[in-house]
Amino acid sequence: MKTKFLFTFTVLIFSFASARAADVMDEQQFKKLMKEVGRVAKGFKDNAQAKNAAAVEKDSARVAEIYTQMAGFWKARNADDAVKWSTASAASAKATAAAAQAGDWDKVKTHWGAVGKNCKDCHEAHREKVGNNYHIK
Repeated sequence: MKTKFLFTFTVLIFSFASARAADVMDEQQFKKLMKEVGRVAKGFKDNAQAKNAAAVEKDSARVAEIYTQMAGFWKARNADDAVKWSTASAASAKATAAAAQAGDWDKVKTHWGAVGKNCKDCHEAHREKVGNNYHIK
């Protein structure tokens, strides 16, 4: 009976630890999301200038989701400044989506500008160029 209990307990502990590790984004997943943000940002200016509210709203909502995930990545690395920038970017992207839906293009520009500023600050603090590639410090 003790052996059966010990075995079950051990399996549960390892299962929990494995599931927990799967919740944490790895660096490759992080880079993939960063590239997605880059693709969205490239099209954002054209969509905003064309006042394409549906596209701006959709893209901004996706960027908000990505930055929410990135906050968890940085939290696991104990990078409080990057957690702050990711959280702020998620909030600004959500505000961008809401402003686009409301047709308030001045606010779209302001909120999206805040996302860009957070990107720049985080890149300066946590990204380095090695050869032709960028790596997380």
